Amino acid sequence: MGGSAFVVRPGRESDMPEMLRLWRDMMDYHAQADPRFRPKPSPEGEQAWECHIREHIWGHGDWCVFVAEEDGRVVGHAVGMLREPYPVFEPGCYGEVMDIVVDPAARRQGVGQALFSALEVWFRERGAGHLQLQVAHRNTASQAFWRAMGCTDYMDTLWYDLEAE
Repeated sequence: MGGSAFVVRPGRESDMPEMLRLWRDMMDYHAQADPRFRPKPSPEGEQAWECHIREHIWGHGDWCVFVAEEDGRVVGHAVGMLREPYPVFEPGCYGEVMDIVVDPAARRQGVGQALFSALEVWFRERGAGHLQLQVAHRNTASQAFWRAMGCTDYMDTLWYDLEAE
């Protein structure tokens, strides 16, 4: 990888096998970085994610999927959705970035930034005023990426273990 230019395009169901491969890489990375992150093991996790994508994402107008393709192979994908704020907040939709994942061999070539740009355009075209996302605290590479994209701190997600003694 890295020898030719990549293109970003809307994702399609035929991209699913490569999207699932990238998803597993991301899940395993996060689980290794923080034991509190506990995705279902393979292949159960992939089956659950594929089912969710097929039932709730493909063909639903409030969701979008983009893939980065290089030499006919998916090297990254992004998933986002439009959200409405809770009724106690001012009206207006916003974008939520669910995932951006890039194949390790394709990183540092602008793939993540191009996927982010595709999401940004898609959200703007639908009237979103801002976007939100969650990024693992211990994922320093993702923290740096999102800050480089212009994201700033907003809310912190805290953890309290009810099973700890």
